[in-house]
Amino acid sequence: MQENFVIYNEEYVLIKEIILRLRNNTNAKVVFITDSEGHCIASTGEMDDINLNSISSLIAGSVAAINSIAQMLKIESFSAILNESTRDSLHISFINERAMLVIIFDSTSNLGLIRYRGRVALEELVKVFITINQKLKSAQPDLKQSPFEGVTMKT
Repeated sequence: MQENFVIYNEEYVLIKEIILRLRNNTNAKVVFITDSEGHCIASTGEMDDINLNSISSLIAGSVAAINSIAQMLKIESFSAILNESTRDSLHISFINERAMLVIIFDSTSNLGLIRYRGRVALEELVKVFITINQKLKSAQPDLKQSPFEGVTMKT
């Protein structure tokens, strides 16, 4: 089990802006970010929270299975996954090893536009997640120093 995500408010606002812009630019039904454990991090669009959490969880399991297929085929990793149906389609892109961008769209959207705009949004999201990781690393105490350094006891 991995540590939970910590997202600072400033980066959360950026993430919401990016996915809202992506949804508007692609006419997608729903755009959201989920982690590899199936927790929805941020979303925009037409879906209730119960379904979104269930879908996030199922996507995480599906991606784990697809990663196993990639290993069996001796492929380092897939960068995106597309599932199409006659009604709705699902496009999943990997932001990093722990987060995914998910776009749910229908026939009113164009797959080429989804892929292009998704790639642009993905580049922005990667930068935001790098910033989050840098903030987390700088907020962690230096493990080489004793947590009691500088503390004196009177006997």
